[in-house]
Amino acid sequence: MLTGNATRRSGIVLALAAGLLLALVGLAEAKVLRLNIVADPATLGPIQNSELVSGDIIDNMYEGLTAIDRDGKVVPALAERWQALEDGKGFRFSLRKGVKFHTGHELTAADVKWTFERILTPAEKGGLGVTYLEKVVGAKAMLDGKATELPGVKVLDATTVEIRFIEPDVLFPMYPLRIVDHEVVKDHGAEWVTKVSAGTGPFQFVHWKRGQEVQVAAFKGYWKGAPQVDGVAFMVVPNDDTAISMYEANELDLVDVHEGALRRVLGDARFQGQLLQVPSAQVHYLGLNQNLYAPFKDRRVREAVALVVNREALAKGLYGGASVPLHGSITPGVPGYDPEVPKITYDPERARKLLAEAGFPGGKGMPPVDIQSTAPFKDELAYLANQGKKELGWDVRVQVVERATFIKAMNEGQVPFFAWGWTADYPDGAYFLSQMWHSKSRFNRARYANPRYDEVIDRAMAVADNDARYKLYRQAERMLMEDWGMVPVSARLLVAIRKPGVSNVYLTPFRYRPFAEVRIN
Repeated sequence: MLTGNATRRSGIVLALAAGLLLALVGLAEAKVLRLNIVADPATLGPIQNSELVSGDIIDNMYEGLTAIDRDGKVVPALAERWQALEDGKGFRFSLRKGVKFHTGHELTAADVKWTFERILTPAEKGGLGVTYLEKVVGAKAMLDGKATELPGVKVLDATTVEIRFIEPDVLFPMYPLRIVDHEVVKDHGAEWVTKVSAGTGPFQFVHWKRGQEVQVAAFKGYWKGAPQVDGVAFMVVPNDDTAISMYEANELDLVDVHEGALRRVLGDARFQGQLLQVPSAQVHYLGLNQNLYAPFKDRRVREAVALVVNREALAKGLYGGASVPLHGSITPGVPGYDPEVPKITYDPERARKLLAEAGFPGGKGMPPVDIQSTAPFKDELAYLANQGKKELGWDVRVQVVERATFIKAMNEGQVPFFAWGWTADYPDGAYFLSQMWHSKSRFNRARYANPRYDEVIDRAMAVADNDARYKLYRQAERMLMEDWGMVPVSARLLVAIRKPGVSNVYLTPFRYRPFAEVRIN
């Protein structure tokens, strides 16, 4: 015999299943936005996510306490308001009342606490959220497997949650910590992510056909009002030319244009009235893991690598003018960007001199190395490998790796030399400086370590005044670049093409905003 709660959960499950069945049947004739993604998402779980393809889908199903609007500003979302605690070591958030999850349950402060604890549970293999929660009281004990509860998160009542830190973290309200229904595991089991969604966002999960598509349907109970389209189909299209051909054949309504197709699209007059362009909050860079490739331990070798990258030629040639040369770790337009960061000149002669001083004249004694990345970077990899051989006499080989395998290897610090991108999740330069290069960050994929750099970043995270904090960012960024801890390459434009009948697609420096307002005529 079912208890009252069990009966309620059963009814919710049946209603959800019926709704999704109707969605599946109806989407064939419905208004569904179709767009390309370059690969299968690594996960559809907001707790585990740490990569862009997954994030673009997850952001349509899950929301945080705050959000980034179409102008790139932080605005209230699931939290209506928040205030700093008196000692500066925490915040009190007041949640929006009446918000429903896709599961039918109502959002409460218990969901916030459960989500944060789930992120910090080692068995869950938490993604970016781990770094956002590390300063919460009790986080370390959870990460070390010594506790199962987070005392730094207190449920004061159904719609009020207090979060306390071991030290100030003034940026916490910006962090995109996506809240999950705390009853979803009880209702759907540990593998719930492949069955349902448990967020509050404008769309809910329908299916994931691996290698083909992820489809989501409009959530009619969305607190901002039902979306204008019936669903979104994220189509797995690894090849840029194929994506453009599908667009021309009316098989895609919106195309995220990647490096391999930029010149073709930007140079084709047919697409001019359909273009969306915005400077990206994404840094393209080279990672040099000193732990895995001994020559990278020498600062002169790292500088030599930086000096044989012709950033202007890459911007004009490979990217067709749709990027700008990058000379630091923060992209233009992101708060904290330093326009006076010293420029990196293309200087192969000085690079060869530095290499000789380091004991590798003409590249002699430099072990062969693979430069690795995924398929969209293949042309950039070919250029960089050629520059290493031509200008330095260095045997650099190109290795294109499957996306999920590559990301896992990078996250575990197992890739000695790679080209990659890093896109800001919130509008502050700390996202680049702290997440990418602090020695304790799980996403410091090159495993760069500099105690002086860490100390400056740690100080910055306690400074609420923007100007004073940005001054510390500039100090840290200069330190990073003088040490050649990274090799910045470019900050490209985000470019998309959109069918004339599609409106209200918002492409921002932080990628697409959720598609709740999109219309298809």
